[in-house]
Amino acid sequence: MTTVCYLAHCLLNANAKVDEGARCAGVYSPVVELLRRKGCTIRQMPCPELAFGGLRRFWAVREQYDTPAFREHCKRLAAPVAAQIRADLSRPARVVIVGIDGSPSMGVELTASSNEWGGRPDKPRDEDYPVIPGAGIFTETLLEMLEDDLPGLRIVGIGQDLLDYDEKEELTKLERALPSSQGTNVAR
Repeated sequence: MTTVCYLAHCLLNANAKVDEGARCAGVYSPVVELLRRKGCTIRQMPCPELAFGGLRRFWAVREQYDTPAFREHCKRLAAPVAAQIRADLSRPARVVIVGIDGSPSMGVELTASSNEWGGRPDKPRDEDYPVIPGAGIFTETLLEMLEDDLPGLRIVGIGQDLLDYDEKEELTKLERALPSSQGTNVAR
């Protein structure tokens, strides 16, 4: 059975992150190499923050994005992703959603959050980046759309936006969410 991985946009295009937010230029190779080694099909989800605020946007927390306009924006972006995931599940295929823990929109288990952030931005020190348990707004929206399909999904967050990011630990977490072996299916 094929495994289809839906990746947060910035894992395949780190240049979509806010200024100085990328851990690398372009593709985050360790994740892609792991998924290719496992024979997974890779699909890129849209970046709601980039599509909403553009390349010159500021860093933000969930409370700053949690507006009716941004939620509607996330619904528009998530609807075709949800439809494609349902199509993949009906093939049947295993589906893994890979988000970015610490992101206000793409977080899975952790999201950036602070009731104190707002107004004129003042770039925080790295240790001031506030993170709490919970999903980002896009992830939350997508999972609500897929509520009936949740038992067939695996969902994992890569903690790239976290101060204590440990690449080896995060790749191990992703690998645990993947099937143990499926051979090499190169027809993508």
